[in-house]
Amino acid sequence: MSNWQSDYLTLHTRLRQARQSKRLTQAGAGERIGVCERTYRDFEAGRTDLPAAVVFRLAHLLGIKIIISDGVIADGVD
Repeated sequence: MSNWQSDYLTLHTRLRQARQSKRLTQAGAGERIGVCERTYRDFEAGRTDLPAAVVFRLAHLLGIKIIISDGVIADGVD
């Protein structure tokens, strides 16, 4: 598995965990970001992709900050 695939799976896992901790159903999360339950379920399972804007909307909804990096790792990233 390549590095980007590992990162992608980590993203899906963290989004699912955050959704569950906020007690949101997949249908509820999908509705709040403008996609149907099936699309959201497939995204969370890694079977389909969502446009970047929708992923960022979801992350915001769940209180997750997505950090875009040029590969430089820094300590104390806020």
